[in-house]
Amino acid sequence: MAEAVNAPESCITHEGHRQRMLDTYLKNGIDAFSDVQVLEFLLGYALARVDTNGLAHALLDHFGALHKVFDAPVEQLIQVKGVGLRTAALIRFTGTLWNRTEVSRLSGVKCFRSIPEIGRFLVAKIGIYREERAYLLCLDNSARMIDFRELTRGGVNSVNLPYRKLVETALLHNAAMVVLAHNHVCGSAVPSVEDVSYTRQAQKALKMVDVVLIDHMVISENSYISMKSSGMLNEEAGASGW
Repeated sequence: MAEAVNAPESCITHEGHRQRMLDTYLKNGIDAFSDVQVLEFLLGYALARVDTNGLAHALLDHFGALHKVFDAPVEQLIQVKGVGLRTAALIRFTGTLWNRTEVSRLSGVKCFRSIPEIGRFLVAKIGIYREERAYLLCLDNSARMIDFRELTRGGVNSVNLPYRKLVETALLHNAAMVVLAHNHVCGSAVPSVEDVSYTRQAQKALKMVDVVLIDHMVISENSYISMKSSGMLNEEAGASGW
């Protein structure tokens, strides 16, 4: 009690505000918070004795949207006045926690039922990486996962990912169907012209060994674009019923 009496009035008021935010969250969940309040509440765990409302506003003003704050790397976060390394690490950790949670949730997936389900799986698995990587998801005729394997790093094209390696990997695991995936590190999952051209040639190479390329997905940190769903693949992709 003596601490409360001797503490500055502003500090007492601030602690009361923190408690009210905690009570609100415990009663109504995160949907009761605005984007500013979400950040304000989180920042309180890194800056226990600081009014974080102004810093929350500064972060949103700097990055433009809540998801962009959580997507930002530590190097950019510390450019905002008032954000130190500890605070930046907490924000970045929170931003990547979803991916880890999804990996855990989807780790038991044995059979895929839809393109969106595959997309969510791939975002969770490779969306976090800060360099381009290509993966092949190998499936049997019932869309059960046989293997999920990294093929290359540094981009998808005929030099970095030869068609021969793609075909050999599919045959090695006796796959009936495969999904090719690679990530974009620039934030946009829109396939490039080179991505589409490579994919169509890969589709032909796999068809020669009776393996169906059902999709090529381009992954960003929190989203994906399906070339099949976007109409970028040839009709053979639908032969398996997908």
